[in-house]
Amino acid sequence: MAFLAGSEKCTRCRIPDSCPFAGIPGLVSQVRPLLESRYYGNECAIFRQNQKAAGVFIIQSGWVALSAYRSGGKRVPIGLRGPGSVLGLPESIDSSVYLATAETGDETELEFLSGPDLLMILEQSGPLRTQLLKLVARQTREIINDLFDVAGRIPADQRLSRTLLELASTSGHQSPDDPELRLRITVQDLSAQIGCSRQWTSTLLTELERKGVVRRRDGWIILRRDVGPTAKRKYSRRATGASL
Repeated sequence: MAFLAGSEKCTRCRIPDSCPFAGIPGLVSQVRPLLESRYYGNECAIFRQNQKAAGVFIIQSGWVALSAYRSGGKRVPIGLRGPGSVLGLPESIDSSVYLATAETGDETELEFLSGPDLLMILEQSGPLRTQLLKLVARQTREIINDLFDVAGRIPADQRLSRTLLELASTSGHQSPDDPELRLRITVQDLSAQIGCSRQWTSTLLTELERKGVVRRRDGWIILRRDVGPTAKRKYSRRATGASL
């Protein structure tokens, strides 16, 4: 977790530009002792649907798949979340149950703040209450945007390209001298995110390979780092008219 705008920041912070608690003077000294770092391997459940909310999770690295399960056990994907995302915020505020299941798609590092500690801090910080209300509104709009996109507002190939670029830019594995970004994600997870069958998603990936945009190797999807900025502009929500 980081705090900007001239205030302190937590050590080891990996999301200095996207921390939802940034820039609120005096909070860092209050929150730092309450944070718990947690590490998860691939395909681990952080919390499950209908589980009593214990607190909020802030993603520092890696990525997480959110999904809901119908009564018959069918999995309904909600979306993928990367560094800077806050999970379980509304449920922790009203002390209810988690509305979805959150599972890691790669090795993931999170910071945990318990529900009681969150409520204590909210009682003492008016600016934090306002900031978290804006965060809930933004996350709700992102979910609505994702649903509209899957419903057909954006073609499947563009949804796939945008998903790969967004995940690679926030959660891709890279080294300073490496011209490539490596992303560990399955075709099944990609197909669930973009609302297509596994077979069609694989076909779209093959087309991206033919164009030289991505490569697949040993369970990794590899993107050239130099395609990022141009492709991000092309497939951003603003460019595709996907903002509400």
